Amino acid sequence: MIASLRVSDVTVLLEEDTKLEDVQARFAGKIGTQGDAGDSLSWLCLHGSDSTGPWVLWLESDEVDGPYVGGFQWRYVPRSAQFDRRCSALPGTTGVELPIDLRLGASEAGVIRTLGRPTSRRGDTLLYEHEHHELIRGEEFNSSNTVIVDVRRGVIWAIQVGKTTTN
Repeated sequence: MIASLRVSDVTVLLEEDTKLEDVQARFAGKIGTQGDAGDSLSWLCLHGSDSTGPWVLWLESDEVDGPYVGGFQWRYVPRSAQFDRRCSALPGTTGVELPIDLRLGASEAGVIRTLGRPTSRRGDTLLYEHEHHELIRGEEFNSSNTVIVDVRRGVIWAIQVGKTTTN
């Protein structure tokens, strides 16, 4: 479903080629961390705005991802939100693009047109899960992609994506 995203002029390939430190080198900000071993999580916070309002993007890397970006959260925030210096502002009208027709501010009907019926739904949260097998350097791997979409008043308010590849 979603294995990449574009932030300004940078294509972020989930779990593959894009290191969290490389994105930080391009956009600044401070990488945050918490936990250790299987509970570890690192993230880089970036923010911007569009015609609907301000948004924040967290690029995430957990223990399984190693140094690579393995997922992200992209969500609108209240207009009164204050970002600290660790969360870098993207320049000008720079935004976030996904490889499919899915974005903040789009309609719920558009999500369903693009992704189909959700795997499950709880209230205004749509959950999509997709698994498939793929060959990587001649070895078979199981690739799992999770997309969680939060809807408010019929409009996409938040998108969370994770990708995990195991053998």
